Amino acid sequence: MRRVNPITGERFHRGDTREDGFVFFAYTKVLRADGTFKEIWLSPSSSAHATKMDRDRKRRKRGRDL
Repeated sequence: MRRVNPITGERFHRGDTREDGFVFFAYTKVLRADGTFKEIWLSPSSSAHATKMDRDRKRRKRGRDL
């Protein structure tokens, strides 16, 4: 089961931001004691770096130059 974002009422999606500025990245396959999946939250700078790396990887996969 995935936790619900209290602001939107839906589950967390990549890019959602919490009060302290950290950005949601993904859920893991590890369950907590309350039955929800653990979450990965990144700092704003780490999130920007992960987004850039993901974009570059997709471009290379499609055969486009960076």
